[in-house]
Amino acid sequence: MNDYDPKIPMLRQMLALSIVNKLDECGFDLLPNPRKDLQLSRPEIAERVYVRTVGDDDRMQVRVYTTVIGGMNGTPFEVRKEGKDAIRVCATYTTRDGKQRGITKETRVNRTGNIDDIVDRMYQRMRSAYKTAHSGERCNKCGAPKFTAKSGNKVCAEICWQTAEQKAKNEAEWKFKNAARRHRRPRYRRW
Repeated sequence: MNDYDPKIPMLRQMLALSIVNKLDECGFDLLPNPRKDLQLSRPEIAERVYVRTVGDDDRMQVRVYTTVIGGMNGTPFEVRKEGKDAIRVCATYTTRDGKQRGITKETRVNRTGNIDDIVDRMYQRMRSAYKTAHSGERCNKCGAPKFTAKSGNKVCAEICWQTAEQKAKNEAEWKFKNAARRHRRPRYRRW
């Protein structure tokens, strides 16, 4: 097959079909479209996200962010045009209180080269994420998987060393900090 060129719509469509076929073959399920659920405009341009549970635990999943869009409302079924986004693969864990925590992330899959090579690289990242999530380190106290924090330490995904009050306090501080960032005015350079 020829090299993938994102400027050619037919090749973007072929790559999208190859990605979706590989994910179906591997037993991944399509997550519902978040834009449609929230009744946002243009749900057809939302990226398709596929998910597969790891082992018998429904709370542990491997997710693939495909960059595939379209297929409804007259929008062609294809991958996004060239840019910064790439195919991303990660493993997540749903905590007891319903929050998603990332357990592991794989190197992004850039959409360059041959279409078959792109799909094969995505497949290798999926296998690696599944293996890491399935056989990863577990917390001795609660049995939840551990992930690597920014400090480089292995941390329990349930954050079982904190009380419910400490967790609520940290959550409130985090929300306040992010709200302040969103409402901050852009800084303009004075001449």
